[in-house]
Amino acid sequence: LRGDSIEKSLRILRPGSSVVSLVGPPDAAFARGRGMNFLMVLIFGLLSRTIIRHAKKRGITYSFLFVHPDGSQLAQIARLLESGYLRPVIDKIFPFDQAKEALAYLEQGRAIGKVVVQVK
Repeated sequence: LRGDSIEKSLRILRPGSSVVSLVGPPDAAFARGRGMNFLMVLIFGLLSRTIIRHAKKRGITYSFLFVHPDGSQLAQIARLLESGYLRPVIDKIFPFDQAKEALAYLEQGRAIGKVVVQVK
């Protein structure tokens, strides 16, 4: 989630929820987990301090996750989705032949959740 998306997510999630961002600001825990030096931990902590502060006010945890193309990670995510452990928030689903309408809908900036273009 990026900045605006993260902020929107914080407004719609229940206290006790977690936000995991793949593109948002990396946090200090990410730097520590990667064995980075103190300076990098400090920098990443500063980069994420605003979003973490907003999340804490709402009783939500924030973390950054670095991913790379990996079939086993995607399979693990698929299992989490299938089990119901992860529940994506989907705002609207468009058929493939309405992809332009889906983009126009996104540009309105009113989507709460993901906009999906279904390929079938």
